[in-house]
Amino acid sequence: MVAMDLLEAIDVRRSRRKYEPVPLPGDAVKTLTDLIARLNAQDGVRLELVLDNGAAFEGLRRSYGMFTGVRHYVGLIDDGEPHSREKLGYDAELVNLTAVTLGLGTCIVGGSFDRQACPFVLTADESVAAVMTLGIVPEELTAKEKLVRGVVHRRSKTLEQLTDAAPPWPDWFAAGLEAVQKAPSALNRQPATFSLKDVVASASVPDGDEMMPIDLGIAKRHFALGAGGGTWGWGSGAVFTRDTKEILPAAG
Repeated sequence: MVAMDLLEAIDVRRSRRKYEPVPLPGDAVKTLTDLIARLNAQDGVRLELVLDNGAAFEGLRRSYGMFTGVRHYVGLIDDGEPHSREKLGYDAELVNLTAVTLGLGTCIVGGSFDRQACPFVLTADESVAAVMTLGIVPEELTAKEKLVRGVVHRRSKTLEQLTDAAPPWPDWFAAGLEAVQKAPSALNRQPATFSLKDVVASASVPDGDEMMPIDLGIAKRHFALGAGGGTWGWGSGAVFTRDTKEILPAAG
């Protein structure tokens, strides 16, 4: 497999729902484990890697037949603190894209799994916000995956629909929007709107369900990568501070 970077992973990533029930490669486990530990410490989030335990996806009653062969996933654990879900989306998407660079298939799942069957030990303030499945997948989408994709996905928004700023835009802003255009979101609704005022970008989402902050975090991660690096404030309406550093995972 030819190595790819995170921007290339944005281009090739597709939500996958059929997995081979086999162990993950050891080098992939180490890379993802190290990255998750770094993100948890850095942002105060709780991402947790589950290996060789598919109980949360077993049977039609659990996953409604949408997922098969799931044995590995990352839990996004909400601790109830402000912006917890947005931070989880932001950091989980870096894990998501890193997994794609390692040749793995992935899918961020807000439902269609049994939360009670997840092996997480939760405090009274914690809940499972979502999980991200990952594993070895067939090279091509299966017929069922194509069908599900056609049902649950709508056409991606245009760049103009992702922003309330009139073009022409600075190159970095346009590149950020192009990356957001390819970001996963619940039912591909792409709820984030990016604004530009006095050469400062911001992002906002309407009030909505519990996946909305996760979608915002994912969109912010894609924008930061596309724009060439930078730091986001947390919350709807927060601004983006550009820098010249690449947002890349540590070498595994």
